Amino acid sequence: MGVRDVLNSKPWIAWTVALLAVGVAVLFYIRGNSQSAPDSMDKLSQMVTIRCTETGQEWEMNRGQLMELLMYQPGMIDPTKGIPSKFAEGRPTGVIVDKGVWQETVKYVNDMKNLVKDRKHAGG
Repeated sequence: MGVRDVLNSKPWIAWTVALLAVGVAVLFYIRGNSQSAPDSMDKLSQMVTIRCTETGQEWEMNRGQLMELLMYQPGMIDPTKGIPSKFAEGRPTGVIVDKGVWQETVKYVNDMKNLVKDRKHAGG
């Protein structure tokens, strides 16, 4: 008996799978359009002000670029450090001016790095 025969004899299976697929699609749509999600397009396209903790000089950059720099730094992100600063000879001293947003960003990036590390160790 093939899949088609099973679905023809038990249509509730096909309806269940279809409803689950629609539910997942709606969930992804809502989450993708949520402005509160840290990885939403709205948030990633925002400009953030970065301050060099050594010199106090500031510059703006796209949040998505900041996240990319943080994600590609080896190891966990130390919240007392940051991204390389052109005002400190490239040392990692650039942090978001808003301390709460900086802490939230570091936590998000470190959580993502842990997730990736755990998946690698699990063989996935």
